[in-house]
Amino acid sequence: MKPGYRETIIMHALYPKRRVTSSTNALKILLYYACLFELAEKNMIRIENKKLWCRDAETGDPVLDKTMSLIMPFSGKSISRMQWLSLIKKGELYGKQLDMMTDNLLLEKEEIMVLFWKAGERVRVRKPDLLKPGITKLERMLVYGRKPDRDALILSVLAFEGNLFQNIFPNKEFRNKAKQRYREFIKSGYIREDRFISLLQKSLRKALAAQKSSTS
Repeated sequence: MKPGYRETIIMHALYPKRRVTSSTNALKILLYYACLFELAEKNMIRIENKKLWCRDAETGDPVLDKTMSLIMPFSGKSISRMQWLSLIKKGELYGKQLDMMTDNLLLEKEEIMVLFWKAGERVRVRKPDLLKPGITKLERMLVYGRKPDRDALILSVLAFEGNLFQNIFPNKEFRNKAKQRYREFIKSGYIREDRFISLLQKSLRKALAAQKSSTS
């Protein structure tokens, strides 16, 4: 199975060790936005004049279909309203996504036992090699300065805003170059000319900042 935005982001967050500001809630937000990008790729949603428009149809994917059911009430309304969808509802997507990735053998779950009582679950990445093609694309774009494609741009937005560059670029020099290059892209026409990426990038940053401030 080739990982999409959702699978890639979750696997990067868990491998080699958890980042995403050490918060499951932040990862739920990141997954939610990865779903929005995938729905846009499938022409299920679009943004016009800062308003969200949804197509009333099923995707055949349980996580994306659940996302559609959550955002459908926001169709025709400002994208800023969709941004504040509750973490409880985003958590429903997160649980479904982890189950699906476990079924597809991308993740494995291990019970954490304390004095013979189940205290929780530990989730591990089973196939980290599947991340290598995406990392290569990001290196070419962000480290070596090659012309980006839309797929790499979206992945870079999710990874940078989700604080995942340290997992993706363990080499400090590469990581610093990638961060600098990403900031240049944000100000350049590559992202600003694509209104969907631009608006979701700003919305994602606000949502993660609000979540972080609420727990600090």
